[in-house]
Amino acid sequence: MTRMAFNVLPALAGLLVVSACATVDPGAERAAVMTSLTERTGPIADPVLPREGETVSEAMAVSLALANNHRLLARLDEAGLARADQVMASRPVNPLVEVVTLPGDGHGRVWDVDLRASLMGIAATPWRAAAAQDRYEAQQAETVLATVNFVADTRRAWVEAVAASQRLDLQARIRDAAAASLVVAEEMRAAGNAPVLELERERLFAQQAELEYLEAENAALQARLALARQLGVAVSADQLPTRLQPGEGPLIALDPQMALNASLPLAAARSSVEAAAGEAGLENWASLLEHAELGGVFDREDGDWSRGWMLEFALPIFDNGTARRTAAQLRAEQAMHHHAALAYEIHNAVESAQAVATLAQRRVTHIEDDALPTSERLMDATMRQYNAMQVSVFDLMAAVQMRSRTGQAYVDALADWHRARISLDQIRAGGSPAMVAVRDTGESAPIRGEGDH
Repeated sequence: MTRMAFNVLPALAGLLVVSACATVDPGAERAAVMTSLTERTGPIADPVLPREGETVSEAMAVSLALANNHRLLARLDEAGLARADQVMASRPVNPLVEVVTLPGDGHGRVWDVDLRASLMGIAATPWRAAAAQDRYEAQQAETVLATVNFVADTRRAWVEAVAASQRLDLQARIRDAAAASLVVAEEMRAAGNAPVLELERERLFAQQAELEYLEAENAALQARLALARQLGVAVSADQLPTRLQPGEGPLIALDPQMALNASLPLAAARSSVEAAAGEAGLENWASLLEHAELGGVFDREDGDWSRGWMLEFALPIFDNGTARRTAAQLRAEQAMHHHAALAYEIHNAVESAQAVATLAQRRVTHIEDDALPTSERLMDATMRQYNAMQVSVFDLMAAVQMRSRTGQAYVDALADWHRARISLDQIRAGGSPAMVAVRDTGESAPIRGEGDH
């Protein structure tokens, strides 16, 4: 006896031709992510280490990090994995072939060959392929998002490293001034021209300045090491710029609606909503036809052929699929709620980033226009009076300290301004603000392949 399925073969052949055209090219997927990145953030420079005498600029830091950070490179492979998942989910469930052979009692061997295919495994393929495409687009958006955020984090690490180096330089000046003041105080005390209290005050000031210098030195080292971790290559202190540069003009305001339109988290959430909705609709049928197979039959016995068909299905008695349908609907509702919450959070984050940028701009402007000129005038006036022997060395050192503290405040304000600039550029490119979660716990799970064997 020989059995063969015949009426499912044309459908299987058509699906095989379509699915065979789908391929997975990891290089092409990574290239697509990088193309999307440059479209959103602008061109990326070639990853070249600075030559002798050159420093690592912010743009150079980004290019080095994109080329050498292996955690990012591993994250980029998610694009290829998402494509592989999409290809696998877009193909019908493989048919089952069962072969049994027995002795034929002198009439030759008896062969029993069954070829069966799942009804839902074939009929639901277009719907499952559409959901898989939505999942793929969501994953692609998240991969591009991770890269955009990585670029922003690299820029921030560069700003922190340069700012820490500049603070260290200012603290070194305070330490040197305190050490010089202590030497003068000791000489004046030895000559009997200064009380013990003044000497102890200068000694304490020098000790505090030394401690603050050591703290600044450690902060600069840690910031530089953090930048090196981000870049994937070592960075020495002399390879960093000596100071942060002020912006050429005020930061460009960010339109909330444009930010929503460009938002990659929102695009990923939108694709997840569409996938969850499609899977919920498919589950209405898949839960009832969890196991349903159809095949054609050819029987050969004693040289005679007979033709028929076979149908095998599971009776929905103990489990009619209600829980599966409810779960699929709840996942779709979760996806919609997550999308709505994300849209509000992004709108709120845009306002927050814009407020931070405005305040940072005001601080930089105030220090440039008022605080720095005032400290310069104080320093000049104190120096003139010191030369005229109208003030003591202690007053001069106090003026030096105030001038250095103002310089540190300016560095802090510049660093805040650059952080605000980077945050606005990140959101403008579709990146996610720090307070917005890209993915929630209520992510819908892909529909199982009904009829899997």
